[in-house]
Amino acid sequence: MTPARGTVYLVAGTEATDLAKTLSEALTTDETTAEAVPDTSTVQDRLNDGDVRGVVLSDDGDYDGVTVFEELRACGAEVPIVLVGTNPEPDRVTEALRAGVTEYVTAETPASLLAAKLDAYATRWPTDWRVGARQWDEISSGVSHDAKNPLNVVMGRLELLDIGEPHEDALFRSVDRVESLLTDLSRIGSTACPVSETDSLALADVATEVWAAASYEDATLEVQTDAAIDAEHDRLQLLLRELFDNAVAHSEGPVTVTIGATDSGFYVADDGPGIPEADRDKVFEQGFGTTREGEGYGLFLVDTAARAHRWTVSVRDSESGGTRIDVTTG
Repeated sequence: MTPARGTVYLVAGTEATDLAKTLSEALTTDETTAEAVPDTSTVQDRLNDGDVRGVVLSDDGDYDGVTVFEELRACGAEVPIVLVGTNPEPDRVTEALRAGVTEYVTAETPASLLAAKLDAYATRWPTDWRVGARQWDEISSGVSHDAKNPLNVVMGRLELLDIGEPHEDALFRSVDRVESLLTDLSRIGSTACPVSETDSLALADVATEVWAAASYEDATLEVQTDAAIDAEHDRLQLLLRELFDNAVAHSEGPVTVTIGATDSGFYVADDGPGIPEADRDKVFEQGFGTTREGEGYGLFLVDTAARAHRWTVSVRDSESGGTRIDVTTG
């Protein structure tokens, strides 16, 4: 994917279209213009032409710029998308930027400044997290797939060699570890892509389904909620599976894992050894782990799946002294 190389900025919405003429005059790139378009469907059609350099959308009254932005991204649009609002509330700007819009400006923003921003965004590598996540998914899946082919050759040749101890086990463990890392790489890419469609899911049903599929030994699940949440089924499954795996893996003996609802989401707690306070700021970082068997991607995947839903996660002690992970969904 290369930065936008078109010659036209599409400007849509009641307030934004008034900017088209002055914006065209302010653009400094040769032959680049701003074109006013009547509605969202026209924007989507024009994006297929390949000459669009960016999109400017109104965010006022009946014209919901964030919703239009999400529709365009869902259709695969990767050009910069800027919203224009008249005296927007700070919370609205925060919402829009968290959703992934490239920039949010006011109607009072000088056309020259908006033009400078648009030219900068159109000629650099996209920083929109939605576009970045989609690109990362494509790259990581490709790398993971391609790298596993030579690994399969290595594994096959190792099985034919009579290497003997102590080298044989170490070699097979190393190959298995690389394969595990490649699998995690691919999973991170697909998990990071923004959630575009959700369903109302019974938390208890999904948790029970995940737990039954894992067949944990010396572990018990207690479900203390009948709440439903809006989520994508597969990524909610992944998030819960990683939380359950983490609780079981870090407990040396029998462990009870509890899932329950909170006023702002839900939690998963256990009665295991807990997480030292000094490590709590790092547990969601990529590669951070405390067991030899793990690669340190479990809670990172939890955080990634949560961010894709626009949720947040945090860690603290459970009532029994173990670990409690809170997921804030709203």
